[in-house]
Amino acid sequence: MNIEAYNLDSLRKLVRTLQDENKRLKEQLEKACIAYETENVFEEKIENYEEYDPDQGGRIIGRFITEDLAKQYFAMFWGRTDVYAKRGTKGGYFPQCNNRWNDQVCPKQKGEKINCESCEHTAWTSLTPKKLVEHLIGYREGGVDVLGVYPLLPNGTCRFLVFDFDNHEKGSELTDFANTDDEWHEEVDALRRICESNGITPLVERSRSGRGAHVWIFFKKPVSVSLARNFGFLLLDKGMASVNLKSFQYYDRMYPCQDVASSIGNLIALPLQGQALKKGNSAFIDRNWNAYPDQWDIRIIIISVRSIWEGIQMDISVFQEDCVMS
Repeated sequence: MNIEAYNLDSLRKLVRTLQDENKRLKEQLEKACIAYETENVFEEKIENYEEYDPDQGGRIIGRFITEDLAKQYFAMFWGRTDVYAKRGTKGGYFPQCNNRWNDQVCPKQKGEKINCESCEHTAWTSLTPKKLVEHLIGYREGGVDVLGVYPLLPNGTCRFLVFDFDNHEKGSELTDFANTDDEWHEEVDALRRICESNGITPLVERSRSGRGAHVWIFFKKPVSVSLARNFGFLLLDKGMASVNLKSFQYYDRMYPCQDVASSIGNLIALPLQGQALKKGNSAFIDRNWNAYPDQWDIRIIIISVRSIWEGIQMDISVFQEDCVMS
């Protein structure tokens, strides 16, 4: 092999291919009860690479998606199951209704402008494992199988808190809410440091557009949404001083966005969408903004450290014990 004929990107792809092949061969040897040398020439994993990898999509290991895997996925990104949203052809997200295309009852089919929650014919469509599988595989090139989940549960609790660093200015839905510069990177990095300095392990997701991010914090069991949001504001306010940051200019909002369950609330797009993953987007990233090669493994690690919730207080030193910690 003429190594000099390869550039850095192609060498990274070659290493990833050899890593995957090495893993498969070892699995076959183990199944056949055949001994093999345990020295791992790939001990320095590519995900530990300290520079930004330009091939973000190529570094992600593919996974065969089943309904069982989809259920495991939703066990972490737990929102309402009686209603969900889908991405439209122009980028916006809309709650799904069983009567949406019924000419006889749907006001929108008759050209009327009406909020679906105010419609007397609303019949929300339930979220199913099959829909989750479609989201995770990403059959549709236009992204219309992308799902959004409503994190505000009917009893006023939530299972996670998300800090949104996307661009939500008017018309931004046409570019999947992409930011127009890269300065938001610094604020996302700062929030990650704030969380980690308080013993909280967040998951940082690069958004579908590739130019935005969501910072996820998970709770061990449902928490009052008003308490969760108060904690989020406290984390932002107290944390800025600790990292010498004057303000979060690119932070847009927290999900859930409401303090009480008076409506279905705002949706948050679910991560790991199949089409976006091909470009390394809708993916969880490390401190170098590199997508983790095994996106499923990072969630399994976090799920495994959950334990029984014992109650929370507003002081960060106490509240952090009810967040997923390292």
